[in-house]
Amino acid sequence: KILSTLKDVSLSQGNGRFLSDKSYAYDDIYFMSKYIEEIADDANIFNKVQEEPRYEEYIKDIFQLRGLASGAGNYMAEALNLLTFTGVLEKLDRDRFKIKNINILSFITERVENAYVFLYLTVYKTFENEGLLDYYKNFIESKTKQEKEKVLNDILQRFKEKSVSIGGRNFGDNTNWAKQLVKYPIIVLGYANDGDYVARTLTVKPIDSGFKKIDIKDISINVEGTRTNVNSKKINDYIYSFDKNYVLQCLKPYLIADLTVQESAPAPVSHIAEDLASLKIEKIIKETNAQEYASKYEQNQFIVRNTKTRNNNIQKTFREGLLNNNAHRCPICGFEYEDFLIASHIKPYAKCDDTYDAINNYNGLLLCPNHDKLFEGAKLMTIDANTGKIILAPKASSSKDYGCLNGRSIDKSLVECERRHYLKWHNEQFKKFNDKD
Repeated sequence: KILSTLKDVSLSQGNGRFLSDKSYAYDDIYFMSKYIEEIADDANIFNKVQEEPRYEEYIKDIFQLRGLASGAGNYMAEALNLLTFTGVLEKLDRDRFKIKNINILSFITERVENAYVFLYLTVYKTFENEGLLDYYKNFIESKTKQEKEKVLNDILQRFKEKSVSIGGRNFGDNTNWAKQLVKYPIIVLGYANDGDYVARTLTVKPIDSGFKKIDIKDISINVEGTRTNVNSKKINDYIYSFDKNYVLQCLKPYLIADLTVQESAPAPVSHIAEDLASLKIEKIIKETNAQEYASKYEQNQFIVRNTKTRNNNIQKTFREGLLNNNAHRCPICGFEYEDFLIASHIKPYAKCDDTYDAINNYNGLLLCPNHDKLFEGAKLMTIDANTGKIILAPKASSSKDYGCLNGRSIDKSLVECERRHYLKWHNEQFKKFNDKD
C-alpha cells in the first residue's frame, strides 16, 4: 500500500517536499504523525495554524528544546511537507491538511521503527523513479573515497536538474544547502544498507577499517545537542532499543546491499517516549479544550484505548529509577518491605510541564502505603524543600496516628539534590490548601 501510494513521487513534483533537515529523521515523522492522527477533527482535517500553540508545546516537550529559538515549528512544518509529498496528507489550503491515507498514517504511528520503514520506501521509490538506485548501488560498491564522492556529486547534478527544492531556491551551484538535500536520502538508505556516513559537504570519512558507517543516531533527531534544554535529559529510549532486524525484515525485498537478514520475532513496541507523547497529547487537549477531549473520549478515537497500559509502563520506569537510586525503605518510618513500597510522585504527571518529570526519580520518594496516602495531593503532609522537615496539616498534626511525626525530618541528602525543585512545588500546594483552612 505504501509503494502504491508512492508510485509517482518525483524530485520535480510541486505538492509537498522531499526530505529536509527534520523530515529525514524517523522520530520527527513518528511524533508529528502521532500528533496529527490524534488531533485531526472528525473530517480528518488538521489545521496547522490553529494548532500551532499546542503542537509547539508538544514538540518542545518531546524533543526537550530550549527557549524561543528552538525552531519547534519546523519539526511540524517539515513533516507536513513530507507527508504531503508522499500522499499521506492532502494540502487543502495554506492552513489545513486532510488525512488522505489513514492506513499509512496509522502504520507510521504503530511503532517508531515503522516511521523509518516509511521513510526508506519514500527514498527508495523516489530514487527508483529518478533512475538513481544504480547510482546508490555504485556508491556502496565503490572502494575509494574519490570514487564514492564522485558518485555523490553525480547524484547532486541529477538533483539540481530535477529537484524543485533546489531550483525553487535558485541554488544551481554547489552550496551546502543543495548538498544537504542529497545527504538526507543517502543517510536514510544507508542505515538499512550498512552504508557509509555522508557529511553535508558530500564527503565520506575514512577510518582504519574503511569508512565511518551510519548508525541509529545519524537518522534520529532526538539526540543530545545544542537544542537540548539544559535542565532536562532527552527521553529517547527508543533510539537505544531500535529493532533494526525488524526493519530489515520489512525492507528485505528493497535492500540495495547484499545483506543477510535474520528471521526473528520483533521486539516489543512500547517505549517510554511513545507513551509520554500520547499522554502529553491527552494532557494538552484536556487542558485547552474540554469539549474536544470529551468528544474524542466518547468516540473512542482518542488515547484512552491504551491509557492503562501506558500509565503502567511509565510507573514501572519511574519505580525502577527510584529503586536504583535510593535506599529501599520509607524515609519517614523506615518500612522496608519492598513489594509494598510505593513510588510516589511529588509532582503528579498531570501537573508537570515537562514529560521528563514523569519518569525522573528525583520527582518521587519510596513511601510505605500509609505515608504515601498522607503525602499524596499535598493536602495533609509535605516535606520542607530546604530542611527535609515533615510538615503536617492541622488535621493530621492533632491526630493520634500522625501526631508522632511532628518535629521529625527525613534524611537531608534526599532534599539536597534535584528533588528540592519538586518539593518546592509540593510545599506551595500544601500552603494553598491549608491557607484556605
